[in-house]
Amino acid sequence: MRYLSDYHLHSNFSFDSKQKIEEIIIKAISMNIREICLTEHISFDPGDKSYDFFSFRHYESELFRLSQKYYKDINIKTGLEIGEYHLYKGDYDKYFKENKLDFVIGSIHNLNGQGLRVNILEHGAKYAYDTYFKEVLNFVEVGDYDVLGHLDIIQRYAFKEHGVYNFQDYKDNIYDILKIIIRSGKGIEVNTSGLNDNLLFPKLEILQMYKDLNGEILTVGSDAHTTNRVGEKINYIYDLLKDIGFKYIFTYTNRQTKGNPL
Repeated sequence: MRYLSDYHLHSNFSFDSKQKIEEIIIKAISMNIREICLTEHISFDPGDKSYDFFSFRHYESELFRLSQKYYKDINIKTGLEIGEYHLYKGDYDKYFKENKLDFVIGSIHNLNGQGLRVNILEHGAKYAYDTYFKEVLNFVEVGDYDVLGHLDIIQRYAFKEHGVYNFQDYKDNIYDILKIIIRSGKGIEVNTSGLNDNLLFPKLEILQMYKDLNGEILTVGSDAHTTNRVGEKINYIYDLLKDIGFKYIFTYTNRQTKGNPL
């Protein structure tokens, strides 16, 4: 049986979700998900909505309790989704030393201290895309993370007004980003949250480039903030990645990788 995993999930320990971790677990089990990783938002930017919201102590305690309750049915891992590591490197390094984690998603949610949608509205799509890919490059050059989260997520906020971006316009930027990720022994996430709008994060062209560059480390995540989306289209993405030629989906323990055959 295929080892399905959902490695991007948010509960009420994140500022933007109300679902309880146990609700996530029950839904995942019902979908034959074998392993999940909770990846709660954390940011050291005082202007970010997740700033000073998250309590690792309570989060860790709840995960331990539920892992004991459901250990026969599902593996549950402790993760975080961090924002703009490169701007708050010292804070994150200290945090990682003080708290035991299985997995870290590194993401870019803000540009110049403002959200991606605000940047598009105030500065236009081209400026926002240009700045976004430069910011991602800055992050991967210095970031302590395991996978880069939802590369090209900015299209979520731009496509209705401006259409889907042209991969060729940012091909060189993306190439540089992927080369650094691979050289650093890191990976990328395939995020299913845009599929209902026919958007894949990242684009198929990026996944193909990653494969052509001999990138291997991939996780798949629903990015669910509500219980109905837990595990959404995970099987579909596994099939897609297998068709491209990837062989494994990765899971993590103590930030060490394990490849699970597709």
